[in-house]
Amino acid sequence: MKLKKGIVIDNQLPGGYEEVQINSGTIGYVDRTLQKVNFEEFKYIPQFEDDAYVPRPDWRSLAPQELACLLSNENLNDHNTVYLGEIPQKLKDSFQDLALTGSKDRDDVYEKLSRQVKKTKELNLNLNILLSQLSDNKPFHFHCIGTNFPNLETVACNLYGLPHNYKPQDIKYMGMHNDSSVHTSIQTAHKFGNRIAINLGAESRSFLFVNLSMKQALNMLKRKIDVNQQGVNITNISRIFFEHFPDYPVIRIQQKPYQYYIAPTDNCFHDGSTIGNTNLDITMIFLGRFSN
Repeated sequence: MKLKKGIVIDNQLPGGYEEVQINSGTIGYVDRTLQKVNFEEFKYIPQFEDDAYVPRPDWRSLAPQELACLLSNENLNDHNTVYLGEIPQKLKDSFQDLALTGSKDRDDVYEKLSRQVKKTKELNLNLNILLSQLSDNKPFHFHCIGTNFPNLETVACNLYGLPHNYKPQDIKYMGMHNDSSVHTSIQTAHKFGNRIAINLGAESRSFLFVNLSMKQALNMLKRKIDVNQQGVNITNISRIFFEHFPDYPVIRIQQKPYQYYIAPTDNCFHDGSTIGNTNLDITMIFLGRFSN
């Protein structure tokens, strides 16, 4: 299926579009041969939610017409653009000085931050300067430090309902999805700003997304099914969309250490991936209205 004009990319990375790839669509996780996680003492095949879809692994470079669909234009905003960039060297040095890479889990990351109070305060100061610039001084807030095991097809998961002593192999990953809450709807998903995610790990990770807004995805479904009769809403639109459009391409962006993406994750299908990695994936995420 051909790529449509929709969400675009504003790319400030030194490598240009060499790290942006495309595939032939998605596949239900039950039909995919999943890779094994092998990290520290954990060796297991990840579990997925029953209706999870993951990208097909046939990645390739963008054709000229596909690149044209993704190139940014003059009408860039927080709901129609994925921004790519790299944090300043001073901030890189601050993160590297904390030695977060090599951590074994999230607790290990937080322990390093709390143990080095002076360095962490200096980091926060420099980080707030950058985020204030990227948000044009609009409000933003810290969301989380995310950690993921290596060699995961997709990384997003819902930990609610798991016992406090759960093990990583108990997690069920959700696959390609859109962020949603009781406050969002398909018609209002574009109003909720975006997020910035900085790669603090030792290896590159991938940001995966479908370049369609929620309204575009709904309009495509309307040409195939009765969306009212099927009860399409913000919580089930990803499953229904991938059921009917498994051949719509996914975009993969390689995110090297200390690079960031800014994406409207309420307004597009997306996920992250650590496939092929061997170290703990670490990201720092803030919510707001950011741009390059």
